[in-house]
Amino acid sequence: MSLPLVRQAAWASKGRLSQRLIRSGVPVALRRASTTTVSSSMTTQGDDDASRHIILPNPSRPDFKTHAHLVPTGIAEQFAILHACIQSGSMDRAQRVLTELYRNRPDEMKVFVDTQMFNTFLNGFARGLQPDTNGCLSWFDRMASYGITPNHDTYAILIKGYIQVELFQTVKLLLQDMRRNTSISLESVLSSDFLDHKHVSQCHRILDEFKGSKQSDVQAMMTELDQALKKVLGESYVNRGKMELMMEPSATELSSITESKDGKSASSFDPDRPIYENIPEARSTKAVGVRFLQDQLTALQNTQEALKMDPYDLQMELERQGYEVALQRMIHEREASRERGDPLAAMHLTPLRKILWEWHKRVIPMIEAEIAECEGKTDVERRTYGPFLKLLSPEKLSIITIFEMLKLHNSSGIADGMKTARAVIEVGKAIENEHNAVYMKHHKTIKQNELRQLYQSGRMFNMAVRRAHQKEQEAKQQQQQQLAADPGLATDLSALRSNSSAWQPVWPNSIRAKIGSVLSSMVIDAARIPVRSYDPDTNEKIVEQIPAFFHTYQYVRGKRVGIIKFSEHLTNIISREPLRDTLHPRLLPMLVHPRPWLAYNDGGYLTAKSVCMRVKDSPEQLVYLAKASENNNIDQVLKGLDVLGSTKWRVNKQVFDVILEAWNSGEAIADIPPAITKSLPLPEKPSNYDSDPKAKFHWVTRVKEIQTNEKNFHSLRCDVNYKVETARAFLNLPMYFPHNMDFRGRAYPIPPTLNHLGNDLCRGILCFDEAKPLGERGWRWLKIHLANLYGYDKHSFTEREQFTMDNLENIMDSVQKPLTGRKWWLAAENPWQCLSACYEVAAAVESGSPEQFASRLPVHQDGTCNGLQHYAALGGDRAGAQAVNLAPGDRPADVYTGVADLVNKLVEKEAAEGDEHAQLLVGKISRKVVKQTVMTNVYGVTFIGAKAQIENRLKERGDLPPEKIYALSGYLAKKVFASLGEMFNGARQIQDWLTDSARRIAKSIPKETLQECGAMPFDSPEEEAEFKARLAGNPVAKRRGARKKVTRVFSARNPTANQMTSVIWTTPLGLPIVQPYRRHGKKQVTTLLQTVFIEDPDASRPVNAMKQSTAFPPNFIHSLDATHMLMSAVACYDQGLTFASVHDSYWTHASDVDAMNKVIRDQFIELHNQPIMDNLINEFKERYKDYQVPTTHELEPASASAAKKRGRRTTKNAKTDDFADDASASPLTSSSSSARTPMSAEEAMFGSMDDDEDDDDLIDEVEPDTAAESGLDDENDATQAAKRYHYGWEPLTFAPLPEKGEFDINEVKQSDYFFH
Repeated sequence: MSLPLVRQAAWASKGRLSQRLIRSGVPVALRRASTTTVSSSMTTQGDDDASRHIILPNPSRPDFKTHAHLVPTGIAEQFAILHACIQSGSMDRAQRVLTELYRNRPDEMKVFVDTQMFNTFLNGFARGLQPDTNGCLSWFDRMASYGITPNHDTYAILIKGYIQVELFQTVKLLLQDMRRNTSISLESVLSSDFLDHKHVSQCHRILDEFKGSKQSDVQAMMTELDQALKKVLGESYVNRGKMELMMEPSATELSSITESKDGKSASSFDPDRPIYENIPEARSTKAVGVRFLQDQLTALQNTQEALKMDPYDLQMELERQGYEVALQRMIHEREASRERGDPLAAMHLTPLRKILWEWHKRVIPMIEAEIAECEGKTDVERRTYGPFLKLLSPEKLSIITIFEMLKLHNSSGIADGMKTARAVIEVGKAIENEHNAVYMKHHKTIKQNELRQLYQSGRMFNMAVRRAHQKEQEAKQQQQQQLAADPGLATDLSALRSNSSAWQPVWPNSIRAKIGSVLSSMVIDAARIPVRSYDPDTNEKIVEQIPAFFHTYQYVRGKRVGIIKFSEHLTNIISREPLRDTLHPRLLPMLVHPRPWLAYNDGGYLTAKSVCMRVKDSPEQLVYLAKASENNNIDQVLKGLDVLGSTKWRVNKQVFDVILEAWNSGEAIADIPPAITKSLPLPEKPSNYDSDPKAKFHWVTRVKEIQTNEKNFHSLRCDVNYKVETARAFLNLPMYFPHNMDFRGRAYPIPPTLNHLGNDLCRGILCFDEAKPLGERGWRWLKIHLANLYGYDKHSFTEREQFTMDNLENIMDSVQKPLTGRKWWLAAENPWQCLSACYEVAAAVESGSPEQFASRLPVHQDGTCNGLQHYAALGGDRAGAQAVNLAPGDRPADVYTGVADLVNKLVEKEAAEGDEHAQLLVGKISRKVVKQTVMTNVYGVTFIGAKAQIENRLKERGDLPPEKIYALSGYLAKKVFASLGEMFNGARQIQDWLTDSARRIAKSIPKETLQECGAMPFDSPEEEAEFKARLAGNPVAKRRGARKKVTRVFSARNPTANQMTSVIWTTPLGLPIVQPYRRHGKKQVTTLLQTVFIEDPDASRPVNAMKQSTAFPPNFIHSLDATHMLMSAVACYDQGLTFASVHDSYWTHASDVDAMNKVIRDQFIELHNQPIMDNLINEFKERYKDYQVPTTHELEPASASAAKKRGRRTTKNAKTDDFADDASASPLTSSSSSARTPMSAEEAMFGSMDDDEDDDDLIDEVEPDTAAESGLDDENDATQAAKRYHYGWEPLTFAPLPEKGEFDINEVKQSDYFFH
């Protein structure tokens, strides 16, 4: 990009421009970067379902990473270093890193570097008080040669640099050149996130200096600049010259939505909200994690001050707090102690806090010294991690490392320690998260004043943002269309990929491990525990400083693992203070409406970067999610998450008071465990302890059980302590729960401590913020709801109403004397929720007119074994539909009781026949015994899992011989499975079809991959020639071709080592789901502590075929119930209903239950009126077209003899199960008569330079005496002739769908108990 006039103006004296250069007429032109049409295998959304499917190349294909835009680990590490250098101000190092990358990896850089990344690099030169404008312009000049086109942010960065050095003439020339050669508007430049208000306001000096120009193009530019400044600056531009010019501008363009629906400003909290003061303190477990949470909630402790603040400002304050809060608290306590004349803080700091402070003081100088050592060193390791140590202050690095190491105590099954690999990665990840929080704080994609105005708009918030986002998307589409019509337009496709201007690369685990190991080793060296002892020579009392941690190795499950152990003294100190659940402040409930999900990675908290899906070690899922978001395929899914996040909650003050009193009493009440002030008594050691191994075993087992219970009680109390402290802080404030989802689409609140998906205590302590009059129907549903919560939910609605009225006296007693009266509510299935409903019913009765009472209580409508409901609907199974209330009935059907009855009949029959197990179980199989197994059977519970579930239930009975329970649980699990198969035959057929289809997919391989590795012939000579030509031009393949060849091939005999196909499907709402089950790929990383092995994102790992097949049925059903929930959420929102859900339990106000019930049924019918199974098999056929599966066929004796004569080799240990899952089996080598070198998996993905020759079909011989081992029919005796098999490939096909039954899904409308 050539800018001679701009460059010379920059070198001229400040504020002057050489008239000679202007008169010279040297052309000032931007090079137009060449653009090419980018082809994509993705399909766009259309009318038919197939058009909504996102189909990408298989991960085994070399073009997958190109489509996926996955950055290789080596480049990702350098990108992370580059970003760290930019943020720490080391631009010389940043330039060297970028230069080396372009020199050594030019092809990859063309793919992975975009305008967004380059802008962040340029901004490193332009920011600060002394910007390097020459360096910025130099790299700007190289953009065209790198194939990168500048956008509005690029010019904003250049303008910012020249404004700061007051070269306004250069700014004018830049703007002129931009207008002449690009379609970028001045308004978009001035609106850039890289320009703050001060920089934009300085642009008026350009108008003042050049408004008298006679040049027509300059006059036109000045007019456009004037209009742009008016729009961006608003009133402050009109009043320029005054002091207001330097203040934050107002968002005049958003003024139309600054009033709430009732005309009141929403800039503060609801003034009519009752204020609760003098709230009692909660009894503390003395856990550091709880104290850390209290530190985070300090901004909410002063209720009066908090309520006066703008909710947006208060939310921002909460999110800005991090480890810095803990650090400042420690410093404050230390300084306060010194002022009191207590330098040791002996009376105000716990022993652990004193120790942590000493560690902190020792670690800080060590970090500072290490940073100094990293400067200018040629040491490779220090050059790698050095830039990251400068991103945060040494004080913050120290406190983060200390807290993270303490949090990992007893993690990963390591007693009194942690795995080194996990420790160093977790520390590195914590450093990254804290840096990202600080970075996002200074690089917001939406300006603060605009956000404040949007939050003030109340329920119009989502609509306002989505409307603006829709306009932005339409503008981008127009730009793309213009680009297609005129390739000369200076519009960069890569810049259109993201809505955010800030480039923020994710740190690879290798980087995290190196940073974490450096800091962890410092803490290990600095951490000492003072221990009182005696001098062995003088016998005087002394204090020894012993190490708090030490690094060692131990064997875990047969593998030698590096661990960091806690010393015994440190373990004793923190034994009562578990830290594992320490919270990050950005995971607290929000005070304002969450940011709407505008894209898959844009929504949720204000500053914390979030993704709408929780994905772990599955880059393939993220790629599909990003593509679906880019295609606007998941808009309805994101809208559903927005609806869930828009529900406004508050703490139920009455229930909170009871919980607080119960908590402070220390007694075990409901699900609050007792406070343990001293260790539980242990049983006496038996007299025959040393002589009887069985007696010793039973005593040790009992002791361990008591000690485990003691630890569990304390852990549970800490969990309750977190919930109580959070509820106490939000007692006078509203709460919102931003939501995201798992890979199946099931929604979850992001804040983990207190939310409505939590346990009974969490649900009982929460209620809706908005109150609605009950009305006649609402009063009825409130009474039914209380009966449901008590456990009286298997009766008709009329009987449930009557149950509540019959127990009105108990309800009043529960409300008036919850902890001292009859405690009727404690006998409920859900005691805390029942107590909450008791308060609501009592208040409605006492109001004198229950129908007029304004209720905030969420009323639940729960599905009847929702997974079986979906199976029955899919299969049209009438018997199954009646069992799960899809079909109408006078009373609610109870599938669990139905299964229990069937099992009892089988047991009674076998008991009469003399079966010992059946005789022990007669009359003892209740609904509770079988419920969990029935519930989870539809979600793929295995026989072992079902057996363990039933074993736990049988133990709870206490009336069965303990030594018989294990055998009885296995016997009973078989009966439960048999009864389920009899009751839900249609569901079982669909489940079997799903399992079979997933098994076929998991073992399939793309035909192109097999052809390119020589396992199959090409379809035509032209395809083969095209492949060779592509291979010849692939520099990556050339480099690999020079490597030593290996002997692995794609083998139809042992396909599992090469299986690269995940089961992928699209939900009815357009969400692509990729099952993440693959085998682990490890990468070795050397750190200061030890060599660690981390997950290798570059490794093309084969799928776990067994897990792919067994997990698909439950995952598919989960995706359907998630779809139904999101559809219902959006429909309820459109009707003005408040909505919340706990998977298949839907909540709303009592007065709106009837309306919600209609929505639930309508959406279920709408969902299942679609040909879901037909769509699924059609998608599979489209997605896995031309995929091949390995096959095995027995050869006729004549063919076998002929094959033997042709020199086919034999193998003894042949595996003929084409679903084999043994990746360690030795592969076959080529048996072609013309020898050729087999391909490695790496070469198969990226190509090979070898000539292609077709492999003959592979044939193996199985000796008779090994037939049984091979899974063959071994009926023939040892004298039978050897059998021979043909191994090959054939197209992937699917079994026909099971026939659908006669059940009409529209009958759901008449089922009163479908959800109840």
